[in-house]
Amino acid sequence: MMANRPKNRWLTRPAVVMTVALALMLSACGGTGGADDGTTAPPTTADGGTESGFEGLNFVYASAADSIGIFKVVGDNIVEDAEALGIGMKRYDNDLDGEKALANANLMVQDNPDVAIDWNTFVGVGTAVGKIFTDAGIPCLAVNQQIPGCHWFNLSNKQIGVDAAAIVGAEAKARGWTGEDTTILMVIAAANGREVNDGPRHFYVELAQMLEGFEQVGPEDIEDGITTNIGSSDGVQIDCLSTIEGANTAARNVLPSIPAENNILLMGSDTDCTLGALRAIEDAGRADNTLTCGLGATPEGLLQLRTNPIWLCEAALFLENWPLYILAEAVAITRGVTPPDLTPAPQLMLTKDNVDQYYEGDSVIQLPPFVEDNQYLAETGVFQALDSMPAEG
Repeated sequence: MMANRPKNRWLTRPAVVMTVALALMLSACGGTGGADDGTTAPPTTADGGTESGFEGLNFVYASAADSIGIFKVVGDNIVEDAEALGIGMKRYDNDLDGEKALANANLMVQDNPDVAIDWNTFVGVGTAVGKIFTDAGIPCLAVNQQIPGCHWFNLSNKQIGVDAAAIVGAEAKARGWTGEDTTILMVIAAANGREVNDGPRHFYVELAQMLEGFEQVGPEDIEDGITTNIGSSDGVQIDCLSTIEGANTAARNVLPSIPAENNILLMGSDTDCTLGALRAIEDAGRADNTLTCGLGATPEGLLQLRTNPIWLCEAALFLENWPLYILAEAVAITRGVTPPDLTPAPQLMLTKDNVDQYYEGDSVIQLPPFVEDNQYLAETGVFQALDSMPAEG
């Protein structure tokens, strides 16, 4: 029998403040493909009723690092949800350490699970971790960072940058702003790698195509260095060092080089980086000519979205709810489904018009609709069993 679950069970999962480690791990993604046509629904009983379809399954899960709040929340929720579904689950902790991830992978295969789920943060050992699972003949699912030989579940920072540009660019265009009087300020966390910073990078590329007068560059042309300038003042990239304070200092240092009469279109690789830069802009008396967008749906980001007229959007990643999608993909794998190259995590660009549809205060009240490459997860029955179906598309 399925454990009783509260209706809209994610109501108790508030937004969690991003940490340096979180910014480090949220790498962007790519990939195409679709679910195998052999996707199966949960089996039916002799009297026509529906079984859960989960009994007898056993998974193992290695957390990125249980010492980091959001990663622990994801791990706790995976264990809780698996228990509610009747799925056996054993948990490990990679602790942001490559050697430990390798050791855990060896222990995980000894458990002989139906699927090994691994959030490995150390890119250098990914190939070795994948080989351990592959050699043991155990299907594996990589969370966030790709592991060769494993299926992949992750978000898309690139898409966040594209979506943010569409919203911010529309308002800038309505105001008549162009590359002649506007600077795009990209605030990245340089040490966290290129994929993490795809949001601000694609923010520039898309805006430069939408608005007249900006120098056209491709994402590959925007370097990962601490400071990058595009044109005389078209684009400026600074390093926030993954903190509000770091972003504030970097923005204070660079603002004098941006013409005082220029408007500013701002995006950071996470909400904290955006906040730090925006405070420097406010202190310089330039906020009235600034438009921005956050990334993370942190409590402060949601507050800014609801109350600050220049904060036009906030990318929600629904990290606390990833376990639903991860478990559903693992279940699909056990049923012989071939997932897409990448199964997208839930993400949505919140605006002032839709934020209250998905969040009540800081708590998620509705998940975003499935997209093409994760729609197959609905057929596993996981979301229905936990009374957590996303909004209809």
